[in-house]
Amino acid sequence: MATREDELRELSASLSTAIAKARRLNLPTSAYILSMALVEVSRALTDLADHQDDGEQSRG
Repeated sequence: MATREDELRELSASLSTAIAKARRLNLPTSAYILSMALVEVSRALTDLADHQDDGEQSRG
């Protein structure tokens, strides 16, 4: 079963592919919107990693 982190990483990869495709198709607005979605996913991954690090530090 995929974890939230796995799913976010998969979504990130899909968004990156979609951004590249939108750029090749000369769809700048679509590329921009997809880029903003990628930023949101990247932040979620960072927050998840920070939360996991906090949990490890409180146990150690």
